[in-house]
Amino acid sequence: MTLRDTPQYDWTLIQISDTHLMDQEDLEFVRMNPEQSFHDVIQQIQLNHHHIDTLVHTGDLAQVPVERTYARYREYMQQQPFPFYQIPGNHDEASCFPFHQQEDRAHCIALGNWCLILLNSAVKGKVDGWVSQQQLEQLDQLLTTHPQQHIIVACHHHPFAMQSHWIDQHKLKNAEHLMDVLSRHDNVKIVLCGHVHQDSSNQWHNIQFLSTPSTSVQFKPHSENFALDEALPGYRALYLNDNGEFKTEVVRVKLKQPQINVEISGY
Repeated sequence: MTLRDTPQYDWTLIQISDTHLMDQEDLEFVRMNPEQSFHDVIQQIQLNHHHIDTLVHTGDLAQVPVERTYARYREYMQQQPFPFYQIPGNHDEASCFPFHQQEDRAHCIALGNWCLILLNSAVKGKVDGWVSQQQLEQLDQLLTTHPQQHIIVACHHHPFAMQSHWIDQHKLKNAEHLMDVLSRHDNVKIVLCGHVHQDSSNQWHNIQFLSTPSTSVQFKPHSENFALDEALPGYRALYLNDNGEFKTEVVRVKLKQPQINVEISGY
């Protein structure tokens, strides 16, 4: 029996990340079709979960970050029977990104006694991440005004090193600033990130820091240089109780297209 088979949770939150969608749905990214793998993952999510309260996409929505890429994503997601939110990654373009309420700021999404806070860690022209002082102040204010809520923070870049030199060069560069804000509040339960195309878990000050696999290609863990992994795409499911307890699992999804070429040296 998997976690998703058990009915005792009050809320189900799904995290996907790093779809890397092209401007045309039939184009390939790293010799695979990211549109098809994205659709495969969403379809499997719906098969696996009889009810989903919210889905959050933690960035690198687009590999070709133009309006029609984002419009096609929105059109597809609006056909799904659950609300969805997204934050930008380093491959995204802020000028046409579908921010919540069309505003690039920290947002709070209510889920009963839980609150999902969306942060933008992407910096124009940079691969690594940085949460602006303005958004850190907005985060601090949201945490102050929701002291009774259990908090999940979502950003694209990873605050903790993955022990992969090439990707750790591009982590959240002001992670200590984020930690400083989080440390002033005792109601933060989870920090979600994308960017690393793999599953990871770290704990700091009773906060779980979690990354999730990409819906497209996966990066090989503990690799000095860029390397792809043979692991399947996937998503993270979080099962939340109003008393602050939660469980989480990563679910891998078998694709309808051929295996990727892991010998590719970059993208």
